[in-house]
Amino acid sequence: MSKAALKKELHKLIDNLDDEEVLNMVKEEIVAYQTKAKANFDDLSDLSPQDRAELEELATEDPDKDTITFEELKKEMNEWVSKL
Repeated sequence: MSKAALKKELHKLIDNLDDEEVLNMVKEEIVAYQTKAKANFDDLSDLSPQDRAELEELATEDPDKDTITFEELKKEMNEWVSKL
C-alpha cells in the first residue's frame, strides 16, 4: 500500500470515529510520535563524515576572516581598473 493510500485510509477511519476518547488517544499517539521524531531529526544525516566535519569547521570559524576594509577594497578596485 502506498503512503498516499494509507493516509487516505487513515483519514477515512478517523472521520468515521465517533468515540472522543479513542480520538484523543490517537491524537496523543501521533503528537508523541511527532515530538520524538523531531527530537531525533538530523537534517545533516545524509552528509559524509568529511562534509560534516567541514561544515562544523566553517560554522565555528571567525565570521570576519574573509572581510576587508573599504579602503582595501578601493585600493584593489583601482589596481584592477588600472590593469584594464
